[in-house]
Amino acid sequence: MIIDKQQVARHFSKAADSYNDYAELQRNIGHQLLSYLPAQDYSLAVDLGCGTGYFATALKAQVDKVIALDLSLAMANKAKHSAKPFAAMVSDAEQLALADSSVDLVYSSLALQWCNDLTIALREIKRVLKPNGILLFSTLNQGTLFELEDAWADVDKHRHVNRFLTNAEIEEAANNAGFADTEFYQEKRTLWYEHAFLLLADLKGIGANYVVGGEPKATNRSQLKTMAKNYKAKYSSADKNNCISATYKVSYGVLINA
Repeated sequence: MIIDKQQVARHFSKAADSYNDYAELQRNIGHQLLSYLPAQDYSLAVDLGCGTGYFATALKAQVDKVIALDLSLAMANKAKHSAKPFAAMVSDAEQLALADSSVDLVYSSLALQWCNDLTIALREIKRVLKPNGILLFSTLNQGTLFELEDAWADVDKHRHVNRFLTNAEIEEAANNAGFADTEFYQEKRTLWYEHAFLLLADLKGIGANYVVGGEPKATNRSQLKTMAKNYKAKYSSADKNNCISATYKVSYGVLINA
């Protein structure tokens, strides 16, 4: 199924004002990604999928100039005013509005899962990187939010969780894009919620509630309640005050344009 980039941009634009209130997981993953940054001088960096500009600000402490890019105009404007980067603009990772061999570092946290073809996005990033330029990225992979997907399975046949690539598919995309010098890391992060509606509120609050091939208008409140009941029955833990788990599987990549 094809990701509708306009829908993605619309959802994230609607969440631009609420994003920072719900983005603790995104900040934690972004900081972990920053920990992989090689210690060297960087003249120009791109924060690809900059969101509200939180990490564009962090990058400014280590880079001379930062360009903030996002698919959402509202997010790019937020980043422009909060981070005050060298430039902020709307751009698609699969069609970067940047010159060849112009960038020392591309930092992209939890944005590349919104690409239709990861190989194309990685080729575009490689195109704009200078020789020996570095791409740092994090992305979600297969198994993310499996609990939510399972809780819906007996309720209807619509898709409620996006498909994510496997670790092997992510590494293959990097190889197909022409990156030979690569390092990958994986981790699992688990969040805990009193009930499923709080998880759904978090996803909406950050703008990540667009599901490719989903049918949101086909879901009624009765079905939502049944899903939440299923979720509680299957994935609550007595050790966590009967809260439910929400699993995120994360891949980190350090790719050098050698």
